[in-house]
Amino acid sequence: MEWNSEIVENKISIQFKNSELLFLALTHSSYAQQINTPEKDNERLEFLGDKILNLVIVDYLYHHFPYLPMTKFTALRDKLMEGERLTQVWFKLGLGEGYPFIALTEERHRLKVKRNNPFEKALKAIIGAIHLDRGFSQSYNWVNKQLMASLLGRHQQDAKERFSPDKQLQLLGDTLLKAIMIDYLYRLLPYVNPTRLTKLSKEFISKEKQTKYLSGIEIDPKVITPENEKVIKKSFPALLGAMYLSFETQNSKTRFAKSSDWLIKKVIDEDDVLREAIALLLKEEVPQKWIIKEVLGYDSKDYDAGRERFHKLMEKL
Repeated sequence: MEWNSEIVENKISIQFKNSELLFLALTHSSYAQQINTPEKDNERLEFLGDKILNLVIVDYLYHHFPYLPMTKFTALRDKLMEGERLTQVWFKLGLGEGYPFIALTEERHRLKVKRNNPFEKALKAIIGAIHLDRGFSQSYNWVNKQLMASLLGRHQQDAKERFSPDKQLQLLGDTLLKAIMIDYLYRLLPYVNPTRLTKLSKEFISKEKQTKYLSGIEIDPKVITPENEKVIKKSFPALLGAMYLSFETQNSKTRFAKSSDWLIKKVIDEDDVLREAIALLLKEEVPQKWIIKEVLGYDSKDYDAGRERFHKLMEKL
């Protein structure tokens, strides 16, 4: 299908380096089936975008609403994540009449009022696409402009005292941990669906794994403050949150990328991730040939090398 990405780019005020990412974000699964590319829909991007959106909101609230008790803090986060609100943003951008691309069985104005509708999903997919194409800082700025600034700006108070510093830091770190892990898995396993990515992510950010990660890390003295010293020594998400804030003071545009690099280098073994991914796929009866090609990245001409790599990985299971 030939399409003009500039129409959508002008509506959302973002120019994409890779317009194919934008097209993918706009492709509902029903439309992907209709054009005979069922593997190319926006579900993975929506899944990534959901985690990025959650992080953007928590980051924003952490910096602009430190005085909120945790119940109000999380309630406000949940309100901003509501599907109805995301759908409103989609239509406010002028995208509702033509996008996403759907094989329609109902009129759009009827779909608009349904829970988990294609519009809120496409908005998350666009957030995921902006993150991949332009980086986290750009996705943060875009969500801030489209969702938070107009809604929350007039409600913000001058109070700077943080009501629940330990719990807010842990929430920031926990949200960041989930976003980094899904971002990492999304890039590492480009053909694995969201359900499987969720299972893998849970395996590597479980409470047991977090305890193991924390015990094996020497905490950088630069991130320790009188306020966070106790909590970052007993909570891995709090430590990750403190690292994120430290990176932010150095360069806010690279805070997500540097936090991700720190996490992956410190605690994640790529072979372990591939091993777990392969074990999960085999359990679900996914063919070995597909795993070698789509997970390990070996073409048909290199199949023997791929099979050797496959068996070498599986020896340690």
